[in-house]
Amino acid sequence: MPLLGSIFLIPNGTFFAELILFLVVFGIVAKFILPPIDAARSARAETIRSAMHESDEGQAEADRLAAEARNTLDAAREEARRVLEEAASAAAALVEQGRARGQEEHDRALAATESAIDEEQRRIESELLAKVDGLVAAAAGQVIGQPVDLARHRTAIDAAVARTAREA
Repeated sequence: MPLLGSIFLIPNGTFFAELILFLVVFGIVAKFILPPIDAARSARAETIRSAMHESDEGQAEADRLAAEARNTLDAAREEARRVLEEAASAAAALVEQGRARGQEEHDRALAATESAIDEEQRRIESELLAKVDGLVAAAAGQVIGQPVDLARHRTAIDAAVARTAREA
């Protein structure tokens, strides 16, 4: 029988002892070692799922805030555009008011100047008329060769001055 002990395919006592030892070690590993490893794996998977869920929520919140920021910026731009338009129209109105006020001042100054010129012209005319009678008397005296008395010929001198004023 020495041939039978050397055949590998036929189990002997060592095989069964190793099989029992394997099953015991497998049972110990399955009962005491695998549950904590499985629990750690499950906890890690749950942590990853939770982090992914929080990441999705964070992304949704970031998208919402970005949209809100865009809306706020658009509203601010529109408000700024409106304020600029109002400022431009107010500036145009102020320029127009200033132009109208300047025109009024110009017209008022022009009227005052024209009035002063007219007054000065009347004053000069009255001064000239006051001196003209003496000049007329002197000229008439030279024409007729005798001195002319102003008091006596006042009516004739006034009529000549009036005629001269009308002709001018």
